[in-house]
Amino acid sequence: MKHLLLSVLFLYLQGCANKAFFSPSQAASLNPDIQWLSSLSGNTIAYLWIPSSTATPAKGIVAHFHGNSGHMEATQEKVNWLSEHGYDVMVFDYSGFGHSTGKVSDEAAYYDAITVLQYLAILRSDSQLPLFVIATSTGGNIFMRAQADYPTTIDGMVIDSSFTSYINEAEYILNKGFLGDWYSWLAHIVMRDDYAAKERVDALPDTDSLVIHCEGDRIVPIASGEAIYSQLSGKKHFWRFSNCSHARAMTNDFPDNQRRIVEWLARSANDRDMPSNTTDSNSHDLQLANASK
Repeated sequence: MKHLLLSVLFLYLQGCANKAFFSPSQAASLNPDIQWLSSLSGNTIAYLWIPSSTATPAKGIVAHFHGNSGHMEATQEKVNWLSEHGYDVMVFDYSGFGHSTGKVSDEAAYYDAITVLQYLAILRSDSQLPLFVIATSTGGNIFMRAQADYPTTIDGMVIDSSFTSYINEAEYILNKGFLGDWYSWLAHIVMRDDYAAKERVDALPDTDSLVIHCEGDRIVPIASGEAIYSQLSGKKHFWRFSNCSHARAMTNDFPDNQRRIVEWLARSANDRDMPSNTTDSNSHDLQLANASK
């Protein structure tokens, strides 16, 4: 999200300011293992299936909604390690990212997310495996809006370093710039939340939920994670991590965090047939002191 101000102003003149959130890239070569989905966006989106390397059948399926930059092969490090713990992992690219066709936009990403959720619903029904979603940064915003509008039965979701409003996030980034308080208000004029989760979080179906955020996140403030947590219903947890930067808490740099994620997935899988419409009284069980590297 660097240089967001110039991007916002430039794209505003073209009528597409929200594209400032997206910085796609492409892998140097086409991975022969890539598979394809026809998206409701009208584009063809690329995905990779990373099978469990330790369990047959797998313990569950984990799908990753990555953030606003790069492509799935660059961002899969946040979840591909789960295959070593018995989970099948799906990573994919939004329209305009990686080898997915089409142009980048918040609208296209929204319809891509709905497409992926519908595909995952079929996989869950056919395999009878628990299904989990891990959504990182902008990917959390994209996923939550799609899931609220077109609910898919999942057994748990991890919302990592995320936010629910393109407008509010742009204002936060702009305000951090030199004399940012002079122009951060522009976000409310040039950005839009048509496909953001802000007004729809309350409509998310109850499911086991884990919201994680790094205490020192300088891109998306931890207050955004706390706000998401407060709006969720059902069984939920909020974990604060220290000594990490934006969207990095689940990488191999933090094996203790990974272990805790695996344990949470296992508990949620065991609870999949239990009612999930009550709030966990121990929802802040992993606080800052217990969640460092």
